Amino acid sequence: MPDPARPPHAAPRRARAAADPPRRRPTAAHPGGRPDDPRPRAGARRQPRARRRRRPHQAHGLPPARRRHAGNLPPLVARRPRRRPRVVTQSRLLVIEDDRLDRLAFERCVRTRSLPYRCVYAASVAESKALLEHLPFDAILSDYRLGDGTGLELLALDLDIPLILVTGAGSEEIAARAMRAGARDYLVKDRDGAYLDVLPAAIARALGGGDDLAAGAEIDDFAVVGGPRFASTRELLGLAIASTSPVFITGETGTGKNRVARAIHYQSSRRAGPFVPINCAAIPDHLFEGELFGYERGAFTGATTAKRGVFEQASGGTLVLDELGEMPAHQQAKLLGVLDDGKVRRLGSETPRDVDVRVICTTNVDVERALDTTFRRDLFYRLSVIRIALPALRDRAGDIPALCEHLLRTMRGGSPVPLAAGELARLMAYPWPGNVRELRNILERALILHRAGSLRPSRFLTEPAPALPAPGRAAHGGAVEEPGDDGAIPTLREVEERHIRWTLERLGGNVTQTARALGISLSTTKRKLKEYDLR
Repeated sequence: MPDPARPPHAAPRRARAAADPPRRRPTAAHPGGRPDDPRPRAGARRQPRARRRRRPHQAHGLPPARRRHAGNLPPLVARRPRRRPRVVTQSRLLVIEDDRLDRLAFERCVRTRSLPYRCVYAASVAESKALLEHLPFDAILSDYRLGDGTGLELLALDLDIPLILVTGAGSEEIAARAMRAGARDYLVKDRDGAYLDVLPAAIARALGGGDDLAAGAEIDDFAVVGGPRFASTRELLGLAIASTSPVFITGETGTGKNRVARAIHYQSSRRAGPFVPINCAAIPDHLFEGELFGYERGAFTGATTAKRGVFEQASGGTLVLDELGEMPAHQQAKLLGVLDDGKVRRLGSETPRDVDVRVICTTNVDVERALDTTFRRDLFYRLSVIRIALPALRDRAGDIPALCEHLLRTMRGGSPVPLAAGELARLMAYPWPGNVRELRNILERALILHRAGSLRPSRFLTEPAPALPAPGRAAHGGAVEEPGDDGAIPTLREVEERHIRWTLERLGGNVTQTARALGISLSTTKRKLKEYDLR
């Protein structure tokens, strides 16, 4: 019978429970009261979605081998470490140029060649002086003619900064005056901007030429190219590289003494240590001891901070005492004491400091003649354990063809530059008072002013090259036998034979260099030698 208490339209209790589950009490997690209902109740706040947590095996940036073990790593290890930016040290260069187009050309040269220089530009002498008072610079590149003066006025400031002067075409006298005033180098500005090709090399030389180990590790052809006369020097270079004893290098100005000293350091066991050169002739007498040994704060008037001397700066490496023959006699005794004890004492200090320094000395004076007069004999014996005497370029003229080829390739980035016929013979006959340094400057100048065709560097020599030996005269001025009567005019064949013989003897019998110096092919040279019975 139907239940009288239940309405006829109501479903059974079990069926109603299965069709519609009972409503639960509202909670904080389910404010709507029904967990199966995706729609929240009216007025209920939507809860934020929980953030998914990254599992250890999903560590970002780890290689697969480390991802398998990332679950066992602490969180800081499982993450990829942040890389620190690489700090690149750039040399600061002061460029003084009042011409807008020339400045833009220089900026383009620095940008396209990725030169490691931080350039600061000025347009006048006054502006450059203001910058020099507030900022440190490693080198100065200045035009000669400026609006309020010339670039030579900066040399009068007595700055210890190398200066490269850029002059216009036809201003060779200005360039020579700048070099005498203390400029490190000069360049001749041309209309087509060819001087920008050699500008990076000039800046690198002014800054020290690339002081990295790779650049300094090779003994370049400035010093080591040589024939039999240079064989003993090459042997001494090898002994100096394998040793740690003091080295005494002598030679005329421009023979490459500093380059040899640099090569010895960078090929020796001390290559990882500092390389510190100092010019003894450029230090005033009253500052000499402070520069060599250093000083403490308050040691004298103006000593506001302590300073290390060059011996402390070069500890663990090599100290080059350039132009040692100019050192005052009373300072030589102090230098000898440091070399014997291996200790230096700063001015104003009573505490000696240990230094481990290898000393290389260079000089262009004849020290043996100056013994007991201006140079201490005991200091000379202490420093001249290994003596290297670099010959003058005029004494090894046979190296000039190889040197020219090496220098021209270096200046042009490896591309060869042909010399005009007869140029090598003129260069070999020149006395070269400036030695290899003068040869390098002459070739660089010829490259800058070169337009087309073969190169003619002999027209830039400071004094006319001596003429080739005249008929009847030997290369050294002695008389030779005339083929005919006295005063007879020699034939063209006789002049050619004497010239070929003189060139062959000057080059030490090298047929290849003889052909290059004469400006003819190797086969023609061999045929001429056979024809004149010179071999």
